[in-house]
Formats: sequence, structure tokens, C-alpha cells
Amino acid sequence: MPTKEQFGANIKAIRESKGYSVRQVAMWADLNPSTVSMLENGKRNIPKISTIEKLAHGLREPVNNIIELAGYIPDENTFSYAPNKNDEYANKLDKKFEEELLLAFDGKPIPEEDKKKILEYVEFLKLKHRSDNE
Repeated sequence: MPTKEQFGANIKAIRESKGYSVRQVAMWADLNPSTVSMLENGKRNIPKISTIEKLAHGLREPVNNIIELAGYIPDENTFSYAPNKNDEYANKLDKKFEEELLLAFDGKPIPEEDKKKILEYVEFLKLKHRSDNE
């Protein structure tokens, strides 16, 4: 897991390599410029997924790249496991990611009611895919 300083330095390097200012990234990410600056300088902890998604949008970077920089996705040298559906810990993680899921259309957040419908449909597709493969 990277330190907050390492994460911040990586974010700053991405921003600078693209020629963006802190204010530009903050505006595109819908974050306060001081938040972006404090993250870059290691003055704030590694943010939660919803903030990372905003930051990725502001940096014009794929979300998975920023999530990986934050240490949320293991690399090939990190132990990983595939939880079964009876795994209580995995179910709690699934719920947490579902709660932090940022769904947007055309840059605007999707209303909570529509978000629930989308998640229900995703669950339907997962079940359908499982039954098709059995």
C-alpha cells in the first residue's frame, strides 16, 4: 500500500505531465483546490473511492489507474483471492463499494432511485451470466 506522500507525488506528476493547474483539476473533479493541493503534498490521507473517481475525472485519467495508485487494486505480486458468496467479509466489501459507487451521466450524478435500478439490473446480469455458464 502506498503512503499518502507517494500517492500525492504520483497524482502531482500526472497533473504536471498534462500541463494542468491545481485549479483546473479541482474544477473538473468538483473538488476544492485546497483538497487537490493537500492530496498532492501528502497532507491528506489516501481518499475513498468516490473521491478518487472525481480526481480521476479531473485528471482525465482512467479511474482504474488512480484506484491502483491508491493501492486499492493489487498488482501481480500481491496476494488476491476470489471470495465465495458466503464470505461475510467479501459481502461487506461488496456493500461498501456499492454504497460508494459514483454513477454519472453526462457529468451529472444519477439520482439515487435510478442508481438502485441500475444496480438491480447489474445483479440480474450477473445471475444470468452465472446461469449461462453452468
